[in-house]
Amino acid sequence: MESIDTLSICWRGMAGSGKRTQCIEKLKQIAAFRKIPFHIQMKTLSFDSGNASTVAKGEEDEDKNDSHQIEYESSLVHIGFDIARMSMQDKNILRPVLTNYGKGSHVLSGENGHGNRIVVLYHAHLLSSESVLIIQSVLEQNENDLSIWLTSEIPVVQRIRDWFVEIPCASLEDKSFTLLKQKNPHIHHNWPDIFKMKLIQWKKNQFPDISEVQEIKKFVYELLMRNLRWVECVHFLLDVIILCDELTEREKEKLLFVLSQTQATGGYTTLPSYRIPIVWENLFLKLRNAILEDVSEPSARCPDRKCKKVK
Repeated sequence: MESIDTLSICWRGMAGSGKRTQCIEKLKQIAAFRKIPFHIQMKTLSFDSGNASTVAKGEEDEDKNDSHQIEYESSLVHIGFDIARMSMQDKNILRPVLTNYGKGSHVLSGENGHGNRIVVLYHAHLLSSESVLIIQSVLEQNENDLSIWLTSEIPVVQRIRDWFVEIPCASLEDKSFTLLKQKNPHIHHNWPDIFKMKLIQWKKNQFPDISEVQEIKKFVYELLMRNLRWVECVHFLLDVIILCDELTEREKEKLLFVLSQTQATGGYTTLPSYRIPIVWENLFLKLRNAILEDVSEPSARCPDRKCKKVK
């Protein structure tokens, strides 16, 4: 336990596999080792043009613009940010935090002589490329004052992987979604269920009309309003396509080909903000077309299997 707070760690696993739970348990152990109480308090970070200041939740000025504030968790041993809630502002938020937070960590070491400050980044696979560069710079200049802990659904990006110890987490079910359903019985579907239902709906309606373009546009904006991120969306689609028994091997092949041609699908990267709606709509239109039967194959409109493709 004397050295765990000097490590940068990544808990890696699928959604709901218990990554955050394991991270919090380790923070509690560090607090116990340092003989200080462990209590998570929610605070608000206000940021503007690269500068950041913090206040406890409920103390912030009501006149401040909410678009420049984000909540984060704080204890005597760590501060924690959820990248999924940063709305692509992570590079603006993390730069002052990582630059300033690690300084002077010796004042909290107590009787133990030293104690690193810990920054926890939840859903780290949603970090932008710029944030990865910031993290790399901080780790390169780190003088044993700051440790960065991550939770991620995919391995740490190659650029900073050498600094991290990865701890795999596995689960047969999405524990977070199971807990959410217990608290909200009216919730029946998670994201994979929604995408699966959409693909099955398209499969049943083999011949779309122009009205579906507007439906896809509406569907995309619903996803964006619910803060689903591009990387997560593509990964959900990949899992659903592979595991969906209702799709034929040929249909899966065509859908997977569309995903393989899609840009920026890896973790730790983001799309430019002005392109997001266009890229999302383009992806779903291509998926909609890919699930159609091949023209050269017998179709529902041509019950006679001897009919041939019209030249």
